[in-house]
Amino acid sequence: MRPFFLFARRFFIPCGALVSSTLAASFSNVNEQKHHSILKSIGRTFSDKSMGGKEASMSPPPFDYDPFDSLRKNNFSDEEFKRCFRYFDSQKQGSWTREDFRRFLNALFSNKKRPYCILSDLIEQYFCETDFNQDQKIDFDEFFSAWKKTIKCAVKPVSALVIVDVQNDFISGSLALHSCPANHQGEEVVPVINQVIREVNFDVVAYTYDWHPLNHISFYENRHLRKSLPESPISADKANILDTVVFVGSSGVNGGVEQVLWPAHCIQKTPGADLHRDLIRVDNAIHVYKGTNPEIDSYSAFWDNQKLSKTSLDDQLKERFVTDVYVVGLATDVCVASTAMHAVENNYRTVLIEDACRGVNEKEIEVKRTKLNESGCIFVDSNVVPGMVSGEDRRPEVARGMFVENLKAIGHYNPH
Repeated sequence: MRPFFLFARRFFIPCGALVSSTLAASFSNVNEQKHHSILKSIGRTFSDKSMGGKEASMSPPPFDYDPFDSLRKNNFSDEEFKRCFRYFDSQKQGSWTREDFRRFLNALFSNKKRPYCILSDLIEQYFCETDFNQDQKIDFDEFFSAWKKTIKCAVKPVSALVIVDVQNDFISGSLALHSCPANHQGEEVVPVINQVIREVNFDVVAYTYDWHPLNHISFYENRHLRKSLPESPISADKANILDTVVFVGSSGVNGGVEQVLWPAHCIQKTPGADLHRDLIRVDNAIHVYKGTNPEIDSYSAFWDNQKLSKTSLDDQLKERFVTDVYVVGLATDVCVASTAMHAVENNYRTVLIEDACRGVNEKEIEVKRTKLNESGCIFVDSNVVPGMVSGEDRRPEVARGMFVENLKAIGHYNPH
């Protein structure tokens, strides 16, 4: 996934940005009236002869016709995909020109029908990737194979909110963030998360918990229980809180175990492991308990730190057909970042809601942010989440990874 986001960062820019006159022609027109006029001009009479059907015609769509809204309302039927294809076929010849394809991208990647700006180089790359037989036009089969999954996820995503470790010990207890180097206030995430829960109709909500036994390897107080390796940057007996020690691995653990030492926290069935009292509890939510193995820590809600065992989260999300994962909670540079990274690796479109997270160390927050950016995770504030979850705000940088994964799955990915 790493190259996809790097690629996206080069080609997706805010529509409000100033651009030179040489680039201006590459951008879509963001005037909504003109956008509808363009779409209306190609929505006259269409033929489905090239799609294996009989010669047929359709009345011009109404001025406010939205092909993607129509797809959603008609449950993404094959016939509705054909109608969508015909809608952008300005030549009525059963295939798209580059200009038709550009109009399609402008309509798909938009926020309340206002297109996002996409550079012409990226439009050309998408065109070439969709034009499987390289005949310089796109027929319905190519469009349908390349774009069906991406369109469905963009227009009607199945979204999960993963609330990471909003537990008492990280807010007011033994590992309270206000005592860590960044001096963040962990309780500040609670009202933001609550507002997101109230305002956004997520399909799935999951709560994760650090859930450690008393003898857990991450506890500074337990450092004397295990031997450190000679190559450890510091020996266990000389280590302080927040130092990293490499311990001798237990049976079943390959090599050494690199571990940051934390104060004892979130011990199973103690008040410190409880969720903050003001955090809204959603009925029928998923609950994930991690870090239960005394010999391996587990920052991520998906895997332990050495990927030797996984939690039930991925299976439960897939059972519910989740496409998009929104991550919030504590701490940004530790469990939140690890959870978001593994969500990307598990092929979810992954969004980190920044104002609903707090962290331990500012420098590490920036390091993890860069890595997540490069992997394909995007960062937003909570105020834009309702539009994204509803499918009104369809961002091109979110879609790129899924589009490429689909090409790989159908055997048509040829990186250049």
